[in-house]
Amino acid sequence: MKLNFKALAYFVIGVAVVFLLMPFVSYSIYQFFPEIKTAYYLSMITSNTLFVILIMLIMFKNRLSLNDLGWRRTNFASALIDVFKICFLVWLINMIYMAFLYYSGQTTAENELVKLLQDPTIFMFIANIFLIAVIVPFIEETLFRGVLLGCLRNYFGKWTAIVISACIFSALHFDLTGFIPKLVLGIGLGFLYTKHDSIYPAIGLHALNNLLAVIGVSVS
Repeated sequence: MKLNFKALAYFVIGVAVVFLLMPFVSYSIYQFFPEIKTAYYLSMITSNTLFVILIMLIMFKNRLSLNDLGWRRTNFASALIDVFKICFLVWLINMIYMAFLYYSGQTTAENELVKLLQDPTIFMFIANIFLIAVIVPFIEETLFRGVLLGCLRNYFGKWTAIVISACIFSALHFDLTGFIPKLVLGIGLGFLYTKHDSIYPAIGLHALNNLLAVIGVSVS
């Protein structure tokens, strides 16, 4: 069993180190690049680069291949149908949740990323899609589903592992009002990964979700 407690420990320690480092890294970036959008994008690229390094370290230390992390072929047509089904369900639950917050009088703070995605130039719109809807899904799914969920399901039942990994995935976005929507998304991603025994459907759902979010914010 390659995805064992040792790999899980590397995940926990590695993610903790990245999140401890990023405030200092981001501060340094903002000192050299005072233009807020440029600094934010560089900070995002840096954090994702650190996650790629963490994935490579986990693979090296535990002698894991990409196949071990879920990069396996699956039935494309079946996976695509499931991606659209889960995406519809995730967005439906998200809209119901946002309606509940609105009618209960609770306000949601607009996070920094949303502000930066608004009113983009054509170049920045394309860059946003490439970074947020292409690069990020590959990295986060390899880390959270490939490593984390892969480890957890060797020690817990399928659904327990999916929910735990989804909770961690949502919590690490540090968005209190967005915790429930991201938790639901994380559960959907975990379900796709375990059902198809492949990370590609989860990457597809993550990419589609982020693409719709980027487009929605950009045109709003």
